[in-house]
Amino acid sequence: MSAGSSGRRRDDSEADTTDEDGVTRFFDVLQDLKSDGCNLLVVGDAPRRLFTEASGSLLGGTEERRYRLLAITDASPQSVVKRLPDPEEIQGSFTETTEVINHASPPRSVVDAGDRPEAPPLAISERRVVDPQLAGLQAEIAESMATFNRHSGGLAPAQLRVGMDSLGALFEHYDHDVVRRCLEVVTGYVHDYDAMGHYVLTEPYGSDRVQRLTDEFDAVVEVRAVDSARHDHHTEERWHVPSRDLITDWLPL
Repeated sequence: MSAGSSGRRRDDSEADTTDEDGVTRFFDVLQDLKSDGCNLLVVGDAPRRLFTEASGSLLGGTEERRYRLLAITDASPQSVVKRLPDPEEIQGSFTETTEVINHASPPRSVVDAGDRPEAPPLAISERRVVDPQLAGLQAEIAESMATFNRHSGGLAPAQLRVGMDSLGALFEHYDHDVVRRCLEVVTGYVHDYDAMGHYVLTEPYGSDRVQRLTDEFDAVVEVRAVDSARHDHHTEERWHVPSRDLITDWLPL
């Protein structure tokens, strides 16, 4: 991963990730977050597909056995497929290592269609939740984490990856305080299992809602689109880690 250029003036609180020391510091911080368990808010003024890419990256690769839990509120079936690894490359099976908790409104399956209408259903456990106060969603997430922990014989740090896509749909249907209490519960479970959780909110970093939520998370990951004709990539990310006084430069996703 090479550092990009933000094209803006830094203040003294920002880490310079354009040099080797800055990149090293960022990866040290990232390793600490993964080791202790962390919750990441993923935001930005970017196309929806870029959030799918970011979510897929945070769900982890196939080099080791991982458990993946997706809580879906408004994500499409296609985006669920795109963010998950190739079934033939993972260690274990989707039925053992992957769970989708579906809180879509109106209720619909997110695993039946696959990438194409004629595709067979994905071999993924899908639980559908209809819940007026989000307590059911919290309970399903807690149960799934506990099940993964039992099946694994005790989860290693960052072995469990949790994603929620998106918070925007929850804020459309529930009061801010209800969503915030839900996040407090879920992020607490993530820390309990030393897991790595991410939560998608498709709004600019500077928006009021994002700024009201930043203190609830260990870091905020900002994504943006870039011109692939000028770069060797089309998506960049910038990390904000207030507890470490760290804001990275723009990096290829």
